[in-house]
Amino acid sequence: MVMRSGMTHLPGIGRTTMHLVEAFQNLDDLPIDIILFTNTIRGKFSLSNPLFKRINIPVRTEKIKKLPLFDFIIPHKLLHIPHNYAEVSDPEKTVVTIHDAMFFSYPEEFLGHEYAREHYPALAKSAKAIITCSNSSKEDIVTYIGIPQEKVTVAYWGINRDVFYPVDKIEAFVTLESKGLVKRQYFIFVSCDIGRKNTVSVMHAYRKALKANINHDLILVWGNPPQEYLKEFFSEINSGRIKILPHVDDTQLRLLYAAATLTWFPSKYEGFGLPVLESMACGTPVVTCSNSSLKEVGGDAALYVEPDDIDVMTDIMISFDKGWNSYDDLVESSLKHAGTFTWEKTAKKYVDFYLANL
Repeated sequence: MVMRSGMTHLPGIGRTTMHLVEAFQNLDDLPIDIILFTNTIRGKFSLSNPLFKRINIPVRTEKIKKLPLFDFIIPHKLLHIPHNYAEVSDPEKTVVTIHDAMFFSYPEEFLGHEYAREHYPALAKSAKAIITCSNSSKEDIVTYIGIPQEKVTVAYWGINRDVFYPVDKIEAFVTLESKGLVKRQYFIFVSCDIGRKNTVSVMHAYRKALKANINHDLILVWGNPPQEYLKEFFSEINSGRIKILPHVDDTQLRLLYAAATLTWFPSKYEGFGLPVLESMACGTPVVTCSNSSLKEVGGDAALYVEPDDIDVMTDIMISFDKGWNSYDDLVESSLKHAGTFTWEKTAKKYVDFYLANL
């Protein structure tokens, strides 16, 4: 996964893979040689550590599958596939990251989950070992794919401290206001979609909260909102009380987190849930759910709701609009909790995982 021309950030699996590679480069005295294989054609990829080896073959992925690549071009003792699916020539020398088993536990067919159910388990079963990002994902992999517990290792993802760090709320707000991105205090929801992210429940809760005359706006970072929702919430969007931002870069995202009163992330399923930690690392409390991995990620610092309990969501919005009594304590606990997740820890866990499977 690489940054292509015009992209401001890597989403999902590509983003976590990039941070893992960066963390490897910052480790001192690696006990093993790690070679990064890439096959970029138009992409850009840079390594900060000259001792960290990289081999790039500018051939499209579908053609690479037909080459005796890993056995002859890159001699190795262990091959790590950092994504959910690939074709493997030597399972005894292959380990894989499987980020979740959502295609079984919370299937969304528009995401290609039918294909995933058909192909991903073969890789999981044939690989020597699996590493995943949460205990919840581990349990799903064990339960739905039938993998033995001892074959699966857990390594939590970390926080990119170069992007997500505390910023003074007032200064962040003023900067965003000068760019026309905000007008009033606001709640924010990042990583919106029509399915499991549960954006529509937050929108309905906010509509009810508006009837109580709250002063906060609702900002949705949403690349492609469905027309049906744009029509349903036309009044709130047209008045500016719900503001949809299709694309933001990392600098804007940090400021949007930092200046917000509260981040909403009441997802119905997550393999990990990075937005929870990203918001906390910027000093903004989070409302999320206790399902899947989210309780692991949010810990005691997050506030929890049921994903379909719109009335409770509304009450929380009204309460925070009036001023949460222990808000500063909630900010402090959020920052402290987010501080326990680092990419250095993740990289060290991966190195131990490699050594255990050599």
